[in-house]
Amino acid sequence: MSIIGFLYSTVGILVLFGYMPQIRRLWKSKTDCREISITSWMIWNYTAIVSLLYSVFDLADVKFSLVNGINVICINIIILLTLYKRSAYKKRRSQSQNL
Repeated sequence: MSIIGFLYSTVGILVLFGYMPQIRRLWKSKTDCREISITSWMIWNYTAIVSLLYSVFDLADVKFSLVNGINVICINIIILLTLYKRSAYKKRRSQSQNL
């Protein structure tokens, strides 16, 4: 295995650690998370999904597929958490206004 091949093997783990602070912050957030751009995350999601499909079907590259799979999973967690927080915050706000 070349040095570049070895280094690329570490990318999936590094990417996961890169997403964790954002996911943790969203999980603990008590706000509506308006500072998170859903549009940007949806664009990144699209590019990650296309890259995943390319790596699986055109390249048949396991390492590249795993890294892209981790990207797709983490990006979707961020999108779903953000949408959930916005929905929950909106629901709480409307309930407090009705009191």
